Amino acid sequence: MDEKIPNILETLLYEYESDLKKYFGNKIFGVYLYNSVALGGFDKDKSDIDFITILNKDFEDKDIPIISFIHEELNNKFKYAKRMEGMYITKEKIGKLNSKIEPYIYFCDGKLNGYGYYDINYVTWWTLKYNGIPINSPNVTSLNIYVNWNNLLETMNFNLNSYWKNKLNEKDIFLSDEWIEFAVLTICRILYTLDNKSITTKIKAAQYTLMSIPNEYKLIIEEAIRIRKNSCVKSLIETKFERENELKCFMNYLIDYCNKKYNLVAENLL
Repeated sequence: MDEKIPNILETLLYEYESDLKKYFGNKIFGVYLYNSVALGGFDKDKSDIDFITILNKDFEDKDIPIISFIHEELNNKFKYAKRMEGMYITKEKIGKLNSKIEPYIYFCDGKLNGYGYYDINYVTWWTLKYNGIPINSPNVTSLNIYVNWNNLLETMNFNLNSYWKNKLNEKDIFLSDEWIEFAVLTICRILYTLDNKSITTKIKAAQYTLMSIPNEYKLIIEEAIRIRKNSCVKSLIETKFERENELKCFMNYLIDYCNKKYNLVAENLL
């Protein structure tokens, strides 16, 4: 067993891999973990268990009820099984984007979803290539994942200048704790990635950002960390509207900072 896998997840993950091979045999190439578990940042209260199951041959329609049954059994047996989130894709799709591949089966929110698109992007491939953990499966190097820094830079640029700029214009979404945590920690992770050409956990990225930005923007990061860790019931900022304003100031500052430092221009990169 891989020592990077938290003890509370070991039995679940190895039983999942064993069940797949019991029912599908050589159709399964391997099961791999990426994101929080692979990065050593699994939070037992909040983190998902992100996986990619690589197939030698695509599932057929008749296979879907069996996969669903496997997940249902795991959900009934293991506390963290509903936290599993992942995709079932064939080897030839490795390294490609959703826009370049056919729909695939994926599991999220505690249930199996047939033929759609989920978390396939350059960040996923980068994290899998450099941090991925095989579960009783061939080494990650055998996947021959092709992803380079320009691919990751393209993704960071889209996230900053399209996704988050658009979110900043939406009304009232940043009044909730969930969006404060998600937005602040995600954009801290983008800064860390750009500065270090690597991906880390959200908390480590937030701690890095606290050391890298002007003092006027630090309170909102501390607030996001508070929410993430459930470390204090009371908000560090007096009202939700003040907090929303703090977030928008921080987000606009960091987007502008990253654009200038890394010469990000959306229309040229995307």
